[in-house]
Amino acid sequence: MKILILCTGNSCRSQMAEGFLKSFDSRLEVSSAGTEPAAQANPNAVAAMKESGIDISGNKPKNVEIFLSDPFDYVITVCDNAKETCPFFSGRVKHRLHMGFEDPAEARGTFEEVMPEYRRVRDEIREGFWKFYMETIKPEADREAVELKAIVKEKYGNIAKASDDQTQVSCCGTASCCDETTFTIFSEDYAKQPGYNPDADLDLGCGIPTEYAGIKEGDHVLDLGSGAGNDCFVARAIVGDTGHVTGLDFTDEMIEKARANNKKLGFLNVDFIKGDIEEMPILQQKFDVVVSNCVLNLVPDKAKAFSEIMRVLKKGGRFCVSDVVIKGDLPAALKDDAVMYAGCVSGALQMDTYLGIVKKTGFRNITVHKQKPITIPDGTLKKYLTPEQLLEFKEGGTGIFSITVSAIKN
Repeated sequence: MKILILCTGNSCRSQMAEGFLKSFDSRLEVSSAGTEPAAQANPNAVAAMKESGIDISGNKPKNVEIFLSDPFDYVITVCDNAKETCPFFSGRVKHRLHMGFEDPAEARGTFEEVMPEYRRVRDEIREGFWKFYMETIKPEADREAVELKAIVKEKYGNIAKASDDQTQVSCCGTASCCDETTFTIFSEDYAKQPGYNPDADLDLGCGIPTEYAGIKEGDHVLDLGSGAGNDCFVARAIVGDTGHVTGLDFTDEMIEKARANNKKLGFLNVDFIKGDIEEMPILQQKFDVVVSNCVLNLVPDKAKAFSEIMRVLKKGGRFCVSDVVIKGDLPAALKDDAVMYAGCVSGALQMDTYLGIVKKTGFRNITVHKQKPITIPDGTLKKYLTPEQLLEFKEGGTGIFSITVSAIKN
């Protein structure tokens, strides 16, 4: 869901509102802007927000004109009083709202003298936007998340079924591509990995996270979105007979296929369970290592997913995931399409935002081991973009990347 918050200078009220909304729900794509943006976020507003545990010091005030070509679900003006003119957004928007707050920048005096006013307005903004979030935004976001999960479950269930036929489900390495929006063009070659089982490899990954996960013999490993078991069997080759590997997936067909593959291999220390990454049916502090391969981009609430990873890891444990991220502005048509979401693209976050969530969750030693650009086929892009937009997309510096990142739990 996309939300734009407007205020004349975009250095105080709109910046605070943006900070609060982002803290309420990481699924929201929130921006703020103004018609007369200041050079930097108001230092007093930054200080007031820091007291609330939210850092907006890196926010650069923006001009509303840069957003005119983007569609928004909500545009909210937060200016109040007749001494200033609220910005007007002439772009595409579903809902326009006004939530007026007094400008604390009008307070005069020393830092100690003006801060009570900033705190008062900050608290009013938090209260107002919390009510708006709980009554309006959260129900919509939850509904969208349920719908997207249903799409992902159906798509990957169909992939599991198709793989049982003697047909290729991969769009990489085959002349007859099943569907460009499947985007298995991300996948890496596992053939030389110890423990590799071709029956478990459906070409659905975008990296090889086990290479950088620091897995040791005897470790207990959890694979999120384990599919047919590909990464689980590679991990099993590392942990040996004394370790244990668990695969978690929420698609019945994938769980069934993974268990069938494991039965053929005869591993007694590999199991597969059904569950949602946002609410894992797993005890806390159970695993030494968590891995995941091109799955967290499909989870609507990334912050909740990383919080769950933190919960199930032992102290000093680590995760390593391969995932899809974005650099630059992905065209709205691509980001908004649910089919593209199941193809890993529209569910992807900006790389800085993604790594920011990892840091905010409390992980340390965050390391990006590998990143490579992903090329979306022209045939797919033409379904969403005009020829002019396609040219701009290719020459505008926007990129879609697969990354492999690891971090440690304190």
